[in-house]
Amino acid sequence: MKEPFILKENLLFIESWMNKNENLIAGFTTIKGGTSIDKFEGLNIAYHVGDEPEAVLKNRQVVADAIEMPLEKWVFAEQMHTTAVHKVTSADLGAGVHSFESGIKATDGLYTTEKDVVLATFYADCTPLYFYAPKHELIGVAHAGWRGTVDGMMHEMLRTLKEVEQIDATDIYVAIGPCIGRDAYRVDDTVINEVKKSKVEGWDETFIELGNGQYKFDPKLLNYKQAIHEGVPAENIVMTSYCTYTDEDLFYSFRKNNQTGRMMNFMCLKK
Repeated sequence: MKEPFILKENLLFIESWMNKNENLIAGFTTIKGGTSIDKFEGLNIAYHVGDEPEAVLKNRQVVADAIEMPLEKWVFAEQMHTTAVHKVTSADLGAGVHSFESGIKATDGLYTTEKDVVLATFYADCTPLYFYAPKHELIGVAHAGWRGTVDGMMHEMLRTLKEVEQIDATDIYVAIGPCIGRDAYRVDDTVINEVKKSKVEGWDETFIELGNGQYKFDPKLLNYKQAIHEGVPAENIVMTSYCTYTDEDLFYSFRKNNQTGRMMNFMCLKK
């Protein structure tokens, strides 16, 4: 599969999507081009990790300037490893811009049908998910750590779009962004016992047993299989090959350094 996330001026963009709609912005930050120092050196965009708030705000402004969308148009989630989904409206604009706690409460999935609204969630090894229904002018982002993945963040987002928004699964496009890859991600029975509860076809292909209760786990693949299970056509799904653990020149990794910065995914439909 061709790499869907293309690096351009320190940011990664889903160019195949954006090329089909000049008003769509869909991307992922890297560590490059920021003002944070020490453990957070680079483009840390999260307040809740212990970085200087002034540096975080400057870093967010860097991204806002790059995509030409002012920060007052952004909406962040107060992520809690949930599968909660929130429909964003203009009333939510500015949520989470100046503090983590002011984000959309206890939510890990955001979507909107409104224009000039930037949706964003944070990452440092967890899996960023993107949703796009061009016929309905709907966009969405969701954060899925191992807990969110096995609990079905992908399922919840897609079921919301299908059942609440009445969108056919064949009209939905999904992107799975940079996270920790299988070869770097060792987990124990705590995680795999949850994976084994999955009802999606091929769940057993998402991990490799190493012995002594240790496994290599592929969260991207499980999210992919969940999207297929919900009826999204394989040709509508793109998945990155980037690994936040091994591609250390581009990404923060919590698994590697438990005090570190965060990247974000971001998505917007401009007017």
